[in-house]
Amino acid sequence: MKRKNLNVAKLKNAIYKDKKISKIYSKLNSITKKFKSFIVAVSGGSDSMALALLSGLLKQEKNKKIYFVHVDHGIRKNSGKEALQLKKILKKIQINLKIIKNNKSIKKNIQKSARDKRYQILSDFSKKNSIKALVTAHHKDDQIETFLIRLSRGSGVEGLSSMSEISKLNGGIKLLRPFLKFRKDDLKLISKKFFSKIIQDPSNKNKRFLRTNIRELTRILKS
Repeated sequence: MKRKNLNVAKLKNAIYKDKKISKIYSKLNSITKKFKSFIVAVSGGSDSMALALLSGLLKQEKNKKIYFVHVDHGIRKNSGKEALQLKKILKKIQINLKIIKNNKSIKKNIQKSARDKRYQILSDFSKKNSIKALVTAHHKDDQIETFLIRLSRGSGVEGLSSMSEISKLNGGIKLLRPFLKFRKDDLKLISKKFFSKIIQDPSNKNKRFLRTNIRELTRILKS
């Protein structure tokens, strides 16, 4: 299969032929079924690219109004250029990516502050466009990392509870996480199969951040 200008019919056929991808796609369809429109958060990593790809097919099949949104925090020097590369990649599979720039400087507690700001921006976009749901690509590995991070911070039993498939953001917007039962490797395989390139975030390897160290610990524990 060609990696450029993927034909929707060929894409659909390829997804349905692969049992694992088909199962992931079915879960996405199931959890978003009652929403006529929703936002897909796209970071550019392999998991969010898999989500974008499957959501693009869902848009075609179910005639849904889906917004694909990337938040550029401008923390890294090349983030703006990476956002445009991401837009170009997705355009090849008929997905129009909207890039929203965060103009507020983030200097402290970078990962948490960026995450909070991203949800705020996406929530504001949802309200402006009368959208009731936001879909993210959180997966099983994220669940494990989040649990270990909370454990390391001395959270109580309630604080250690896992992320839910469906929860609420401020303003009553539903946050949907259809991939929580699937591993990152499953999503990575989808991205590798259909995209020639994904955007790598250097901060994922930066040991200044707790999540990076927890991720490494998780890898060691798996071994």
